[in-house]
Amino acid sequence: MPPSDFNRREFIKAAAGAASLGLLAQSTAAQSSPAPAPARTPMIGIQLGAASLAKETGRVLDDVRQRAGVNTLFPFIYSHVSTWAGLPAAGFRGGNFAVPHMEYYKDTNLTYADMRAPEFGDADLLAGLIPAARQRGMKTFAWILEDNVRPPVAGWEAMYEIDFHSRRTNRHPSGPCYNNPLYRGFLLGLVEDYVRSYDIDGVMWASERQGGLFNALGAYHNGQAANPSQATCFCEFCQQKGRAQGIDVERARAGFTALEAYVRAGRAHQRPTDGYFVAFWRILLNHPELLAWENLWSRSREEVQVAIYRKVKSIKPALQVGWHIWHNASFSPFHRAEEDFAVMTSYSDFIKPVLYSNCAGRRMQQFLESTRENVFGDLTEQQALDFGYRVLNYNEAPWDRVAATGFSDDYVRRETQRTRDAVAGTPTVVWPGIDIDVQWEGVGPCTPEGVKQSVLGAFKGGADGVLLSRNYSEMKPANLSGAGAALKELGLM
Repeated sequence: MPPSDFNRREFIKAAAGAASLGLLAQSTAAQSSPAPAPARTPMIGIQLGAASLAKETGRVLDDVRQRAGVNTLFPFIYSHVSTWAGLPAAGFRGGNFAVPHMEYYKDTNLTYADMRAPEFGDADLLAGLIPAARQRGMKTFAWILEDNVRPPVAGWEAMYEIDFHSRRTNRHPSGPCYNNPLYRGFLLGLVEDYVRSYDIDGVMWASERQGGLFNALGAYHNGQAANPSQATCFCEFCQQKGRAQGIDVERARAGFTALEAYVRAGRAHQRPTDGYFVAFWRILLNHPELLAWENLWSRSREEVQVAIYRKVKSIKPALQVGWHIWHNASFSPFHRAEEDFAVMTSYSDFIKPVLYSNCAGRRMQQFLESTRENVFGDLTEQQALDFGYRVLNYNEAPWDRVAATGFSDDYVRRETQRTRDAVAGTPTVVWPGIDIDVQWEGVGPCTPEGVKQSVLGAFKGGADGVLLSRNYSEMKPANLSGAGAALKELGLM
């Protein structure tokens, strides 16, 4: 079924699914049952940055294998973000920690010098990693995560989105434009380079973004920092595409102007006469182009995913291609609606839903702190949290405890099961992302037992593997060993 189709049969199906949200009490038995061991050897992956690959690579690989049974590596191989590289921010530039082969970049404006990371001289970290991994029976995936700040390279400016005030953006929640041919040329060139030049086993790509409508609302964790005047994208390519789809571009601009005023008033605690939700819905009724523009953005990202998948498969059909799903899908029902796993199965060998349970409580609060200044502003903190739990099918701690306690292993189980159900009957596999020592303000400490229970929760939910996240350089050895303890309990290590 095409992504845009939604007929009566699907409506009835969705309504039946919604009715099941009232069955939260039935989770007790599921929580107490042991996690079944997968029918086949699961993928046990770990994300790691350039700093972990540049020195003592063998020691690092031996450590992750012995502590946590890791059999698959996901290096951040292209990034201008120091956190992903595992290096200090001061003086960091980053880029490609492999060697760009320029014959694959004819459709972009970046040069070799623009792309090549200078931090480790002439070392090709991907080329050095693969044989060391092979010697230990490990696979290697090229892990490409969009940067959350525009890279410090002049050529990147032309690829970034333009807001509805016609200004070029430079950081999250905006990013490079999916309809910009320069960005598509870079991204597809990068993927082709890795697939043709290196003996990798697959590709994982991620975009931790959403469209202008929900960015204007600040509908994501840390969303209160979002500037509602910077909703995107209105570059020439998006405008052309919007008009071709019958969208009135100027009416879309007018809608974002009205939305900006609404968000700013909410942040100033100026409650609309008819309440926050009614005022928001009225804006949508008066400016349906807002939803059309959000849909244009979301479908454009999907087109990029399809293009990546087809590019890889056209070169090496056996390689696995899949997606890291932004944690926002765990908090925002709006973003969750845009991440339709059932549709994604046609261009996904695997899906990695980010299920970072330890920091999830505080991130959920941040999402609600932001949206309680607009669309959910008629609700108290606890009411908004209860609404989120009901809509997203959770059973977690109350507002005053959830930041410190985080979400439970039952959250990991439920979300893994939801993803598993969405891809049922297809070859697509599910590899949940498990957080280990992700630094986030206001959260309780990560513990070996917490990691163990999250891994067990993923397998209870039917996971085909797990991806230990966010970055090996952040992980305390004892907490990484917690993942190994879970695998030993399951008889997998």
